[in-house]
Amino acid sequence: MNYIKTPISFFRSPLAVKQLFVNLLLAPTILTLTNTPTSSAMNLFENVSLSTIEIIRNNGYDVEVHNVITADGYILELHRIPRSKSGQEPTRNHPVFIHHGILGTSADWVLAGAEMSLPMQLADAGYDVWLANCRGNTYSRKHISMTFKQKAFWNFSLHEVGYYDLPASIDYILSISKTSQLHYIGYSMGSCVFFIMGSERPEYQPKIRSQISLAPVAFLSNTRSSLRFIAPYAKTMNIVFQRIWKGMLMPQSGMQRFLASTICREKITQKMICEKCIIFSVCGSDPYQFDTKLIPLIMGHFPAGTSSNLAAHFAQFILKDTFGQYDYGRALNLRYYNSTEPPTYDLKSIRVPITLIYGENDILADTTDVLKLKAQLPMVVDAFPAKSPYFNHVDFLWSSRVVEQINDPVKEILQKTDDLGWTYTGPAANSSAVAVDAIVPAINRPPIQTLQLNPLSGVVNPAPSLEFFAANLDAIIASTMPRPVDERDAAVFEREREQQRLLFGGVIKFAQAAEKKYGQLREEITNEITGWADDVATGAESRVKQTAVLVNGKIVLAGNSVAGAVGKAEHFVADGVGKAEQTVAVGIGKAHNYVNYGLNKADRAVNNALNATVGRVSRVFWFWK
Repeated sequence: MNYIKTPISFFRSPLAVKQLFVNLLLAPTILTLTNTPTSSAMNLFENVSLSTIEIIRNNGYDVEVHNVITADGYILELHRIPRSKSGQEPTRNHPVFIHHGILGTSADWVLAGAEMSLPMQLADAGYDVWLANCRGNTYSRKHISMTFKQKAFWNFSLHEVGYYDLPASIDYILSISKTSQLHYIGYSMGSCVFFIMGSERPEYQPKIRSQISLAPVAFLSNTRSSLRFIAPYAKTMNIVFQRIWKGMLMPQSGMQRFLASTICREKITQKMICEKCIIFSVCGSDPYQFDTKLIPLIMGHFPAGTSSNLAAHFAQFILKDTFGQYDYGRALNLRYYNSTEPPTYDLKSIRVPITLIYGENDILADTTDVLKLKAQLPMVVDAFPAKSPYFNHVDFLWSSRVVEQINDPVKEILQKTDDLGWTYTGPAANSSAVAVDAIVPAINRPPIQTLQLNPLSGVVNPAPSLEFFAANLDAIIASTMPRPVDERDAAVFEREREQQRLLFGGVIKFAQAAEKKYGQLREEITNEITGWADDVATGAESRVKQTAVLVNGKIVLAGNSVAGAVGKAEHFVADGVGKAEQTVAVGIGKAHNYVNYGLNKADRAVNNALNATVGRVSRVFWFWK
């Protein structure tokens, strides 16, 4: 048991670290090109860039392209091998629908050629073979109303692939083949999305004659893959991909094919970088059976693009011990699910005959997780490991012994279940007694080394730092190695560990040095910006003070001018008031004189009138007498 020290810090710049790894890959590319003839490099570049259609045709098989429109508008491209290499039409009762893994395409099944390709061998065995391409990969980047350059195009997770892509493809295949059932073979993610469809779209269960899961994935909490150390970053990385690349994750590109034809072509860089750093650290080491000659072809087609939401959905399986729908966060979960936690898929409701084939050295789909899945499926026909104890996650496609280990057992299962008289009668006798959490090794050998993480106090799913990886590199590498069978294995695996230790140790030191340099550069730039800002602030303060003095002077002058003007106005007003008062007084005097004169004149007139009247009255009285 290896105990790993608690991580002490977090990556400060995930984008910067990503750029460092890109630079690390570009360095040997330049060295390789200096020793590679142009014509040779370009010929291999053309070989690794062949499409699925071209590969199948080059192997002598007819191939058809079919487009399927999902209920939510995505246009999926299906590839069909309608007959055998000799031209014989299908003789079996049911077609076979085969689905790839995450970031894969239909090319993953055929790039190794007819000698290793399961679909081609099934076509020769009389089956009508159909190859899936899920939304977002190289062949399925169309929509009826959007383009892949729009953010809304990439707004999907595993749930949408299982809920929309599989039902649309199954209905189309059944309508073309004029059958009511088909066989389904899913590798890795291909099995996962089938379980989602089986749980959420139960009406499609009767349409499945049988299902075979290769390297089945549903629960991932026990994974020993290096992806477990990336999973805590998934939420942050998803935000970055959403903002910068609109949610598109690792699409196929010309640079990818160029690297495949250079770095993954030369023996040293192929083994150290492409095999050990990229493939074995994620999927498990297999120094004996993994066909390294295929690496340039593999890297030329993989990765083929998907949604960052889909990758984040897988990360949630790693961080949680559940198989559930996409977790949007507590607030959005309430909106979408009416619950703070996303609902789990009901595996026990899937009434389909299922066979599980897993690898004992598959560090991604760990045996413990596979057996936990088996315990929840009600109609397991059989569950067994590949015969080799070194079989890893990618050996299901590209092992040098894939025909013996996988293709032949799959053909035997299909031959039995394709019979019209076959019905499911219960689990296989040799697998019914396996406990949920049991791991039964094929032979007696030491137990595999496991990891025990001590999380930070008060922190949920802490993201490990570069210091964490440096301090615990030996234990991490040891946990990804297969169990040795004999002394030869122990020596080979020790050499593998040493090579990975040198490689990853160098990468970590390079990243730490670059991170330190980045910190120093950031500090220098910060100091320069701070000094410039101080100078600007000081100059601005001086100019403000000068402006204040000028403004105050102007205010004083303006105040004096206003005071003088007010004094003059007051003087003018006082003079005007005095003159007005004099004028009013004179006017009042004149008016008083006029009134007195009028009154006197009126008195005299009244007196004269009275005197006249009295005289007339006196004369009248005198006449009467």
